Amino acid sequence: MNHSITLIRSMCTTLFCVCTLVIGISVEAQLMGSSSDFDMTKLMQTSTPPGADFLKAELLPSDNIVDADHYRIGPGDVLSIQTLSGNATEQYVSVSPENAILVPRIGELSLKNATLAKAKSLIIDMMKQRNPNATVTVMLRKCRSLYVSIRGNVRYPGTYAIPASMRVSTAIRLANQPPKSASQQNGGTTQAAMESAKELTVIEARRSAMRGGTLTGNEELPSFVARNITVLHADGTSSNVDLEKALALSSATDDPTLREGDQIFVPFDQGLTSAIAIAGAVIRPISIAFKKGDKASMLLKLAYGLTDDADPSNIQLKQGDAITTLSMNDNGQFSNDPELMPGAVIVVQKQQFAVKGASTGVVEVTGSVQRPGAYTMMQGQTKLKDIIEQAGGFTDKAYLPLAYIVRKEQQAPASNEPRYRAIMGMQYTDLTAEDTTRYLMHTMFRQPTVACDIQKAFNGSEDDNVFLESGDIIVIPENPKRVYVYGQVNNPGYVTFEPGKSMQWYIDRAGGYASGAEKDLTRIIKGRSHVWIKGTEKNVVVESGDEIYCPPPTYRPPGYEYQYYTFLITAIGGLVGILNVVYWAFLR
Repeated sequence: MNHSITLIRSMCTTLFCVCTLVIGISVEAQLMGSSSDFDMTKLMQTSTPPGADFLKAELLPSDNIVDADHYRIGPGDVLSIQTLSGNATEQYVSVSPENAILVPRIGELSLKNATLAKAKSLIIDMMKQRNPNATVTVMLRKCRSLYVSIRGNVRYPGTYAIPASMRVSTAIRLANQPPKSASQQNGGTTQAAMESAKELTVIEARRSAMRGGTLTGNEELPSFVARNITVLHADGTSSNVDLEKALALSSATDDPTLREGDQIFVPFDQGLTSAIAIAGAVIRPISIAFKKGDKASMLLKLAYGLTDDADPSNIQLKQGDAITTLSMNDNGQFSNDPELMPGAVIVVQKQQFAVKGASTGVVEVTGSVQRPGAYTMMQGQTKLKDIIEQAGGFTDKAYLPLAYIVRKEQQAPASNEPRYRAIMGMQYTDLTAEDTTRYLMHTMFRQPTVACDIQKAFNGSEDDNVFLESGDIIVIPENPKRVYVYGQVNNPGYVTFEPGKSMQWYIDRAGGYASGAEKDLTRIIKGRSHVWIKGTEKNVVVESGDEIYCPPPTYRPPGYEYQYYTFLITAIGGLVGILNVVYWAFLR
């Protein structure tokens, strides 16, 4: 009896399991349709994150447009596949760690060692095998991030996480910038972090000097360094990076994008032991390290082309003892593009223009003249009065005591910096410490004006009617009709100008000297030259735009008077003692 009950229960359990399985298969068939209508896309979507999730993570900005022929697909890249058959659909697929993708409705496709262009071709071919009439478009929607190590002549060697679209030149630039501290990443900077960054910079500079390298910093890489960078790949192969050639030829192979596990080695500068150069009438004369295979066209592109006054029919190439002439076609390229040897120099000559008479130039007149503007002049012939006459003469508001001429200084860009100019001028100085300080101050505030008095020039002085140079600017200001009086006076401020009045007259109009004023040190500061002069001298008058300054009483520390008179009495006593000794020793 018990055996029969057990058998019945076992049969019921088996029947229940079979029914459950049948019902499950039936429901799944209704949801997915028949086997012929099986939708692989829905199955993929159940195991794959929504497409937008692939694009959420932020990466460093790309430094250039991705070149599909050179960009290698890798794990983490996100591709977009768009099909235009019936309803347009776009789906994102992510490259797996095995460097493969799951193509919707078809299956797995390996992209090992495939470039982006090759990956596009493989996917489109696979999709068209299923539906030859479909229009398929494939694009890279997001680059993966990867790790690369940078060693050698950089400020901060180490391992960096970068987007796969980044090129070698940008990665090196990142390795030469100070890393962000934790406080900087959070939006704040502590004093300790700043000091740590400074200390790190000093340490890295010393290490580089000990290794005999050149610390590139934020400056351009030295030519030898830029042309001899090595990238070691994870598969054991290596590539040479030539940033100079990449710049000249816009070559992606000479400044490639990076791959997983790449190691970048930046060499130390060895100087231009073997160099090639281009000079003369080119926009950027340059000398760079030589590499086998260099051609004349590359040097021309690195020089950014010819200047407007270049003579294309007179370009010479000197290699060793041989000198050859390079001809150019209508496209601005060398007709014969020879391969260069170490020490090769290309010289582009200027055109020889036949100039009759003096060279011409332009002078500008601003301020109180009838027709302000730019006027032509002849070098060595045009004088100050000639240009003012072309400008129609002065207006009624013109005030010549304040007029001046600004001249463009013909100096190298670096020497225009005041501190550089001051230091250069002190190379052979024999000035005292006090005089050196005054020299530095005068150099810092020197004005590039012409040494002439325009008022005297128009009153008959031919010495002040100077010859002009191209680029000169003649400034004719209006009469300010005021004089500024300040310092130790009772009522400092502007005083209305009165022609022919003395310094004392203006001080009286400013309320007179205040208590403790150093009257003997009061000076007139001329409005045009800013020179200090004594107002008590004969024939000195105040002009409109001048300033008058009266110093306050000199501060003397407590006991100064006592010390002064004590020193004076001691000196007199010592002198009397010496005279007494002389008298008794020689005159008695």
